[in-house]
Amino acid sequence: MMNTYDVCVADFPRLAGEASDDKRIMRAINSCERGVLYIPKGVYEIESMLTVTNCCSILMHKSAVLKATKEMDFVLFYDAASSYPDLEECDGHLVPSDDHDAEDWNLFVTGGYIDGAGKASCMCLNSFKHFTMRDVSLRNGKKYGLRIEEQGSMWTYELVAQNLYLKCTMPGLMGNAGISSNGGDSHFIDCIVVDYTKGFEMLGGGSNRLTRCHVWGGPIPPRSEGELPEMLIDSVNYVLSSYDIILTDCYADTGKTGFLVTQPARLIGCSYFNNYTYKMDDVTIIDHRSGELLVTNCLLRKTCPNTTLYKGENKSVIWRDNILTDGLTLPE
Repeated sequence: MMNTYDVCVADFPRLAGEASDDKRIMRAINSCERGVLYIPKGVYEIESMLTVTNCCSILMHKSAVLKATKEMDFVLFYDAASSYPDLEECDGHLVPSDDHDAEDWNLFVTGGYIDGAGKASCMCLNSFKHFTMRDVSLRNGKKYGLRIEEQGSMWTYELVAQNLYLKCTMPGLMGNAGISSNGGDSHFIDCIVVDYTKGFEMLGGGSNRLTRCHVWGGPIPPRSEGELPEMLIDSVNYVLSSYDIILTDCYADTGKTGFLVTQPARLIGCSYFNNYTYKMDDVTIIDHRSGELLVTNCLLRKTCPNTTLYKGENKSVIWRDNILTDGLTLPE
């Protein structure tokens, strides 16, 4: 690890009377302005939200775990507004000046686990202008696994997120979202979301790209006998409500709705499958409410008796070179 980080959390022990690790991690963060903070292997108990506002990038050992032990909004809240060289007031808001030469383009969070433990959402990322997240697991987020651009954020775009693994392993979190984004111009590559009620919730911005992402649900047991597994109730694999979104080689796996479309979108080489082991019937593969839509080179499967391929007016839709199984037919 020589020369790969500036500050190590191991050099910041708990002080007398501290029963958790959040205060010592915050001391490490605050000492690492525009540097790289390394968090070694271990479980770190977090009682109050960790907040980064000084452009400190975070490098975690693959087995470093930030785990919420009390109720809070997020385990980690990262606001990158200070990466801009100068801020000016405009209509009551701070916005970047025209001098962009000093911007920090290379901020990142990589490695480790962030565990909301059902008490907190895992992470919020705000106000970035190019940011990298890679090789991070986000577990048991109360409302969100990863939230991008919470209210009050500015100039949020160009996230490159690769090999994120989001998973719920505990009951009681029905209705949450794995990745919920209001940002734009971002790329999500090889990201897997398991048992969040909504997998990807792309709500704002535009020109987002998802490649080889996989959303699936089912293992969390039902709340009572005879019900569906908890996370499958009202589940949506992909909510596509950001403008000009492209999904390439993405997999909607065992969701009540596969793709919910409200803005112009392109589905290229994507698939839908419903694991009927969980007895979820009456599913909709594509719920198209508005916006132009291209569906091409997709494999869309009927695995339960009541499968609706397409719900919508079938206007402004291009169907091309798709494989449909078990009696599915294109809408007229």
